Amino acid sequence: MTQIEFYSVESEKNKTPYAHLCEVVKRAYRKGQKVYVHSENKSQAEKIDEMLWTLDTKSFIPHQLADEDPDTIPPVEIGYGQEPGIRPDVLINLASEVPLFFSRFKWVFEYAYGDEDNKEKARERFRFYRERGYPLNHRKV
Repeated sequence: MTQIEFYSVESEKNKTPYAHLCEVVKRAYRKGQKVYVHSENKSQAEKIDEMLWTLDTKSFIPHQLADEDPDTIPPVEIGYGQEPGIRPDVLINLASEVPLFFSRFKWVFEYAYGDEDNKEKARERFRFYRERGYPLNHRKV
């Protein structure tokens, strides 16, 4: 069964937790896991793509935007509405809704951050998983 990890992020500026997300991607990649980052929109996906390019000057995490190159199968794919083109182990969801394909993954990482509206949407996602009996962990970042 899919394991759900929720991170509550307290930020004075209510920004998307890109730094933490990139660390989760890096840890999963180093463990040999494939990752799909499900963004809210194309702009957010491009921001994550850019951050992964500049994350660490000493190492590189192979990744690409979904549908960028159909002949390449990277260990990290970043999408914004489409289904994963890879068979990943880890889903990082930044969208406001639970993606229909979430149960294909061993791990799902969710974030509660930002203004009250974003936090309420995260609570709804938490309830969605809990009502369906998925194992949940909650951590504060």
